[in-house]
Amino acid sequence: MKLNRKFTVLCAALLGVVLIASCASTGGGGAARQPVGKWTFEDPAGGTQGWYLANSEFYQYRGKAELSRDDKTLGKGLLRLDVDFTNEMDAKSEWSEPKMANDFPRAFNMKGITRFSFDFYYNPSFDTQGGNFKAKVFSNSNGLKVDFTGEDITGGTDAGNGFKKAAVEILIMPNPGFMSDMRFSIAGYLTNYKGPVFFDNMRWE
Repeated sequence: MKLNRKFTVLCAALLGVVLIASCASTGGGGAARQPVGKWTFEDPAGGTQGWYLANSEFYQYRGKAELSRDDKTLGKGLLRLDVDFTNEMDAKSEWSEPKMANDFPRAFNMKGITRFSFDFYYNPSFDTQGGNFKAKVFSNSNGLKVDFTGEDITGGTDAGNGFKKAAVEILIMPNPGFMSDMRFSIAGYLTNYKGPVFFDNMRWE
């Protein structure tokens, strides 16, 4: 009987460890933790996946900006940035830049990384003067220097509701080191765009 009781207690203890480990890996029954260096927005509980507006770092941008998760406009979870470039100085600017930031829960190894990629959604009808966007990534964490700007974002495929989807890549020079935070921006280029733009499948590759 003593042997059976010890065996039962041991089995219960091991089962408890397994259950705790399982809950930890899924956030206590929720979705799995988002990998650092990659952001999708499928899980409503994930919100903006750590992205927030770096308001104090906006550059030559005079409009309002709001950041949120949206799963209604295009029928799936996306990171939504509402922008307003209608101010005359913004509309005439070749670089009007609201910024987003993300502070990583753990440092991300940049060894072998050569690009930052994402899907970008925008509605051409929200811009009445034919401008467009540029994208930029920046980090100076842990002495790591990352500061790169991509080509103009134009074209794209039909994404519904008047929106276009463009696959964007910002190429970078390999720079071994660990990144613990980053800044990301969509800058207006001679645009008076007012309305939401969306992001998905944001990732370092």
